[in-house]
Amino acid sequence: MRSTAPGLVRLIAVLACCAACKRTQAEPPIHGASAAPPPAQASDAPQAVVTASRGKVELLHGGSGSWADVKVGDRLGAKDALRTAVGEADLAVDGVKVRVHEASRLDVKSVSKGSMRTRIHGSLESEVDKTGKLDVEIEGSDATAFSQGGHFFVTADGKGVIAVAAVTGSVHLSGNGKSVDVQKGEISRIQGPAGPSLPAAALRRVLLSVQWPSAQGTNQASVPIAGHVEPGSRVFVQGQPVAVEAGGSFRAEVPLREGKQRIAVVTVDALGRRKLVEGMVKRDDSLPAARVKKKLWQWH
Repeated sequence: MRSTAPGLVRLIAVLACCAACKRTQAEPPIHGASAAPPPAQASDAPQAVVTASRGKVELLHGGSGSWADVKVGDRLGAKDALRTAVGEADLAVDGVKVRVHEASRLDVKSVSKGSMRTRIHGSLESEVDKTGKLDVEIEGSDATAFSQGGHFFVTADGKGVIAVAAVTGSVHLSGNGKSVDVQKGEISRIQGPAGPSLPAAALRRVLLSVQWPSAQGTNQASVPIAGHVEPGSRVFVQGQPVAVEAGGSFRAEVPLREGKQRIAVVTVDALGRRKLVEGMVKRDDSLPAARVKKKLWQWH
């Protein structure tokens, strides 16, 4: 028995080591040591990047919540939106650059590499490389503008005329069951239920005529002005947007402070060209109230 005891002891030790090895292989590693790497996560979806911002511009994520001041470097994906007051903002994805002009709102519908689909209320300017694609839905209508290479403008306030103008390249404009291709230097418009007009060359000069009050002095708290611009243009009086009728006429009631003041009227046409007209008006509360003498046939 003494001669076999050491061999028995060695056999028991070998069996114990084998059992320990099996337990080690069956148990998971502690704290992930030498664990298999986790499955790779899907890459982030493409987004448009804010590359410039001037004035008052706000950003809304997800279509709900509260608006926040935008910052250069902010990213927008589907269901995000930008709105401008007295300001502008630039967005970009590969091959597509978009500028949202003042008093406008842009909703991002979708973004992919080298492509973007948006919806605009107000005015948008874009430069699209041949490698990019841009679809613009126009609020208040079924109209869309599409480009695969060009510098163009889209203007619409949801009330009157839609105007699309190409500076370079071409834009495909469709609406109300019809479509046209707008080429360099041309403008097409959609008014009411009609389809896009035949593209025509832009006017050589920006049209803006203003009817000022006949009297330079008044004791009233506001003064009315009216004017006419090319259909599809935008108008701002003292920096505030004014509705433009389908035919191009506009009217505004301008608040006055005491004393002399300058009233500025600015129009921006479909090609983004601007024109400024200014007039002087004086509010003098010491003036007597105006009395209009009735004509003879108005007396009873």
